[in-house]
Amino acid sequence: MGRDRRRLLFAVDGSDQTHDAVSYVSGVIPPLDTDVVLFHVMNKVPDSFWDWEKDPLVPKHLEYLKNWEARREEQMRRFMRQARQILVDVGVPDYSVMISIQKIKEGVARDVLNESRRGYDALVMGRRGLGSLDEQLLGNVAAKTAAKLRETSLWLVGGRPKNGKILIGLDNSDGAMRAVEHVGKMVNVSNHAIGLIHVVRGISVSSEGHEQIFPEGYRRRLLEEAENEIRPAFDKAIRKLKGAGVRPDKIFTKIVAGVASRAGAILEEAETAGYGTIVVGRKGISAVEDFDMGRVSNKLTQLAMHTAVWVVS
Repeated sequence: MGRDRRRLLFAVDGSDQTHDAVSYVSGVIPPLDTDVVLFHVMNKVPDSFWDWEKDPLVPKHLEYLKNWEARREEQMRRFMRQARQILVDVGVPDYSVMISIQKIKEGVARDVLNESRRGYDALVMGRRGLGSLDEQLLGNVAAKTAAKLRETSLWLVGGRPKNGKILIGLDNSDGAMRAVEHVGKMVNVSNHAIGLIHVVRGISVSSEGHEQIFPEGYRRRLLEEAENEIRPAFDKAIRKLKGAGVRPDKIFTKIVAGVASRAGAILEEAETAGYGTIVVGRKGISAVEDFDMGRVSNKLTQLAMHTAVWVVS
């Protein structure tokens, strides 16, 4: 694979959420320059089921249970072939989409994490599966993965996100600039508008979830200071996006000041302005709580139920 190719690992569980996530990704990536691995960790039949063989009232369908793994694998392969076709239909070459089914080794989350360390640009997961036990399990896997993934960026897809508009949370950190670079590399920029948002929190609030009411003069001064401080980062991010091929008239900037929650403000902007994707760095400018983008990314992965959230490592 060429050095300029993108590599995506897609954790697949056979759920409607995974299907929607594949459709979402098909509208984001540059189809001719992206390799995708559709990856499924196959759970085995729980050992407790085999105790039924010792029971004189053994179920009539025990033989059916014994073939569960084979049936499940074939079902998953059909689903993955359908997922591959979604990608092929938008121009991804058939040979660029690989199907990989692996029997569980150390646990679903750990197996996905181990695979993600093999040179991928991003790991894509649905927020949660729907229906069966296996599909619900991926929701737990997604939560564990979001907490433990370090080497690879995470794309966590909830609901059916809109394509065409991406919102990047920006501060003065290297992590935020890596998020900008990640978007420039991974996105088919010819059909996307990119928003850059910088959020400045206000004075601590007395009640969680309620914003402090600030005098207008304070808000104006806070906004002016924030603009002066973040302007170099905005300029640098805009240069990087232009260099990646984003049209200048498709790049937007915004500063929000005097709010109680960075994550809440970013999510509100995404919902109000119609951004289907939110991108943040895993860490911000320091480990101090007030500037920790790790906290922001964690909150966004919990709150953004119908949006794609990218956490860039």
